[in-house]
Amino acid sequence: MSTIEKAMQRLRTGESPPSKPATPSKPPPAERPPPEEHARPADTPLPVHETVMQQPTVQLDLHRLRRMGIYPPVSMEKPLRDQYRRIKRPLLAGATGRGAAGVERGNLIMVTSAVAGEGKTFTTLNLALSMARDPDITITLVDGDVSRAHITRMLGVAERPGLLDLLADESLAAGEVILPTSVDSLSLLPAGRQHALSEELLSSERMERVVNALADPTRRHILLFDSAPLLASPEAVTLSQNVGQILLVVKASSTLRHQVTAAMDTLDPNKAIQLLLNQSLGGLGTDDYYGSYYGDAADGAR
Repeated sequence: MSTIEKAMQRLRTGESPPSKPATPSKPPPAERPPPEEHARPADTPLPVHETVMQQPTVQLDLHRLRRMGIYPPVSMEKPLRDQYRRIKRPLLAGATGRGAAGVERGNLIMVTSAVAGEGKTFTTLNLALSMARDPDITITLVDGDVSRAHITRMLGVAERPGLLDLLADESLAAGEVILPTSVDSLSLLPAGRQHALSEELLSSERMERVVNALADPTRRHILLFDSAPLLASPEAVTLSQNVGQILLVVKASSTLRHQVTAAMDTLDPNKAIQLLLNQSLGGLGTDDYYGSYYGDAADGAR
């Protein structure tokens, strides 16, 4: 049983880590094993990306994603990549404290919108790919839009267990549902099978324990949640309570100001909230947008 599976078992039972019984002192062995053979200490969290290697790898076919309008066309790939570099920097600073004061639970980031059709999923996927290029960062992309499960279906893992299964079935371990991808440092937690009590599961103590178990205390591992729109589902507001940073996507010349204000009013004002202004390129599907960073929520809708 892996370290994280043992940790998840303790989460299910509420047990504390076992204490080591006292043992009589013994003389040191004549030979010590080389450092690489030493076992990882039992109380050291196992990074999430190390727990998923035995699962089938999710292939991120950029050509297919491009045809679906969820990845930029070749002509726009470089400019959009530069845009996402600008978008991710303040988020990573809040997550890691690198170059700025860290945000509490800052490595738990939610991407959402006021209403559907604002480019939220496009933003989440491209932000995850951009963050995964940082050599010091690992990412778990979580499909938290459990009703629509767009990312899960788009990546062809709709039949795989995921977040809702992990919350509903305490016998499951995180390593059984988190999938590696063909992109280094990026793993995927699908939405999972539909559940009648999805909102209640997301607001449960089990959800908090799962998130805490997956969040790396070194803050170099990011949990990036794709959420439902705030005004369309209570699940989005519930999910926002588990994260430290929120990126609110706003479609330029489309989203009404009162919709943005109403969405902001559903969020805890003490959270670190950023706005992302998206402008549609047109012609490549409803989820194809060109992002430009809009800044702190305090400078935007409020």
